[in-house]
Amino acid sequence: MPRKPQDSASPRYKARVGYEGEYSLLRRFIEASEDGCYAVRTPGSGAGKMAKPDIIAVDHGELLAIEVKSSSKRYAMLEVEQVKRLKDFSKRFRIKCPHCGGEFHPKPVVAIRFLGRGWRFLELPLNGEDRSITIRWSEGDRK
Repeated sequence: MPRKPQDSASPRYKARVGYEGEYSLLRRFIEASEDGCYAVRTPGSGAGKMAKPDIIAVDHGELLAIEVKSSSKRYAMLEVEQVKRLKDFSKRFRIKCPHCGGEFHPKPVVAIRFLGRGWRFLELPLNGEDRSITIRWSEGDRK
């Protein structure tokens, strides 16, 4: 595995921390070793204008589209465009049940890894206003 760049202000450092956050969450799903609990990473998800989450996961039968953020601060922000792309993906990614004909979409979820603290998860409403989001860490959030 390549070494993490030393300069914490460099884009390579931030990209590496982001990758490690995604991989850490991915391992949590895979290491659960339970049926109905698995995930795949979608590389290059933040690049370009394509609506694509960082991770697509199944959590005990629920389909999730997950945008992962890592922060060394006590808060993390998602720009309105990131929120819009996550929700657009969730609306367009539609699965149809072959038995009942019912359709469902993945739940749009934001997962924030607060470095040295833990994780916070926020499910976004599929419909409604697209706006920037600030998620704050509080000591009661330990996970």
